[in-house]
Amino acid sequence: MKSKVYIALFSGIILLMTSCDKENSQAASEQQLSVSESVALEASVEAVDRVLDENILYSGVFLGYDVLAGKGDAHHFGFFPDCVILQTETTENTITVTLSFQAGCEDRNGNAFSGTLTIVKSLTDSSLERSINFEDFTVNGYVVNGTKTFSYTAANDNGNPQMAGTVDISVETESGTISRKGNSLVEITAGGETDTCLDDEITRTGSYTYTDVSGATFSLEITTPLVKPAECRYIAMGIKTYTTEEGTATLDYGDGTCDNLALLTDMDGTATEIELHRGRWHH
Repeated sequence: MKSKVYIALFSGIILLMTSCDKENSQAASEQQLSVSESVALEASVEAVDRVLDENILYSGVFLGYDVLAGKGDAHHFGFFPDCVILQTETTENTITVTLSFQAGCEDRNGNAFSGTLTIVKSLTDSSLERSINFEDFTVNGYVVNGTKTFSYTAANDNGNPQMAGTVDISVETESGTISRKGNSLVEITAGGETDTCLDDEITRTGSYTYTDVSGATFSLEITTPLVKPAECRYIAMGIKTYTTEEGTATLDYGDGTCDNLALLTDMDGTATEIELHRGRWHH
């Protein structure tokens, strides 16, 4: 199967709601999300969250600690352009890292940012956990608020760098504000031994709950790890499983072929190959 997914951040949302004569039945149906709607909503938030993860990973806050130690700069790993200013400030008790994205700033993949990320670490805290707060931070015009918490491991059981943590953010999309809560793990499964990010293969797992602007919810689990090879702009393999009021559906990114196709299998077993466009998103 030729498969790879890139969900349209700007695609129309298909609403499949049941009409009922009774008012209470109508209220209940309005809290349900179709599989198609769930996939579209999840795509817009997931794309934003994935870009945030990569910028956090390559900021030096979690990877290598060179920047925190004063041994490198914001562009050491080849990920950040000159429009990103990374500053550190050390006091008697804390280290504060500020990552400022200047007006019109884009990363190497063409993603546009504005705003400032601030991370404060206590010098007396020996844990590897960090929290990053987002307050009206924008990614490609989508406003992000909330918190991400990560623990960085230089070498996991596979010998690879990884970030494991939680996410509790809201993203203002064209369909309204969507929240994402859950757990995630980002692993560099190839290329982690070099100083450049250009040869890195990124693998992701996680499980999340989403809530849309009406209060309707659905869940998602990455049941087969999502893999983005270094030489590909797209996720080339992996499976997401969606659970909604309608039932369970899967989105299969394929067998490693680098393309922008995916296979959506609905709750009744109907499989549809879909081409998903993401505009500026190139991950």
